[in-house]
Amino acid sequence: MKKTKMIKALMTSVGACTLAVSMGMSASAAERTLRFTTQLPAKNFATQNAVEFTQCVADKSDITIEVYDSAQLYRDKEVPQAVASGAVDMGMTTTARFAGTIPAIEILYVPFAMGGRDDIIGHLAPGAELRTMLDAELTKTGARPIYWMDYGTAVFVSKADNPIRKPADVEGMKVRVFGKTLGDFVTALGGAPTLTSGSEQFLAYQRGTVDAGMTGIGSVKSRKLYEVMDVVTRSEHAKIEFVMFINDGIWNSLSGEEQASMTECGLISEANLRESIALVEADAAADTISHGKEVVEMTEADRAEWKAAAQPVVDAYLANSGELGQKVLAIINQ
Repeated sequence: MKKTKMIKALMTSVGACTLAVSMGMSASAAERTLRFTTQLPAKNFATQNAVEFTQCVADKSDITIEVYDSAQLYRDKEVPQAVASGAVDMGMTTTARFAGTIPAIEILYVPFAMGGRDDIIGHLAPGAELRTMLDAELTKTGARPIYWMDYGTAVFVSKADNPIRKPADVEGMKVRVFGKTLGDFVTALGGAPTLTSGSEQFLAYQRGTVDAGMTGIGSVKSRKLYEVMDVVTRSEHAKIEFVMFINDGIWNSLSGEEQASMTECGLISEANLRESIALVEADAAADTISHGKEVVEMTEADRAEWKAAAQPVVDAYLANSGELGQKVLAIINQ
């Protein structure tokens, strides 16, 4: 039996999914099993991309990867430390979870700071100056990046009786955020930011712990947020990027061939996700509308209004990100 066929059969489980190698392999052959954690649901497009990556690794090496989705092992805010400490071998989480140790990485969440989608993708491409700089900083934490995962752009979600369509609508609201800089944006708009794990946001909206929130539009579909929120505002004010990590000690224990296989599979998975994300977001928007909810699209005038309201966040980034932040801004402005 080919490894990929066996993997697909095992992926029918929504819980911990063991990605095995060929059944015909001798038990005495050198094998390695790694555990991978994500807070995203099994059906989320980014989780599925991660599974494709693990299938690729299984095809190219003797590495077996067990996938634990839906925060079975760790919530998103816990993933960086869990991977860095070796409590788990691999994981994925947003770059926002590294804001405390690498403030400059928050450039992705400074509203509208990195230009349009093509500009952002160029700066984050493998080998690009900004990407190389940020990868080096991430590796210093003990969690080595394998590849970056395009999660689309940030949107606002709100309720029908208190919808967010304009920057002024945020004033006085408690808003779910998933990073410090996004919190600064809410504060600049007159709202009160509430840091909430992605796996906990559904309940936060349902219980009224927060009035509104920020998320990726893909999560509106995969987490069924349309059941508790009514309006999706495609402000697209920030770029959401997840990163696939491996414990640096585990990485260094791999053979050169194993490292090459992981690197190659990462490049393939990253390219596939970059290519498909626009369709993922369009599908999520259509799905939201099909459930009777509203999707607010931005005009250029709307976007200019949102960008002007975000200027204090740019100033705060410069003040908080140090010398590395200055270098980051120099790269994106050159």
